[in-house]
Amino acid sequence: MICPGCGVEHAALTGDAGVEHIPHLGASGIAWMQHAGIDTIGQLSAMGAVTAYLQVEALGVNPGINMLYALQAAIDGTHWLEVKRQHGGELLQSLSLIKENLAKESLAREQVSA
Repeated sequence: MICPGCGVEHAALTGDAGVEHIPHLGASGIAWMQHAGIDTIGQLSAMGAVTAYLQVEALGVNPGINMLYALQAAIDGTHWLEVKRQHGGELLQSLSLIKENLAKESLAREQVSA
């Protein structure tokens, strides 16, 4: 695919490709993914972009929302800007719902423990 952002042709990623091959992820994003135990596109695809993003956030870093788009783009084989335009709202809604459910579960556990 020719990247509309940088004009470079990026190869389609296969399941065994390492996350270091995700275009526009950056050195920090790659390190965070690997630190979260996500080393390949196959692992990313299996868990989904939102779950992977949350695992990175759980490291205590702020990956930025564009990382979510880049992860989904790697799964879809498209550019992150296309993901943002076409599916950004859906991804943000999924992220918000999962975070809300996690917060409710945490609160319920705290109430049971008290």
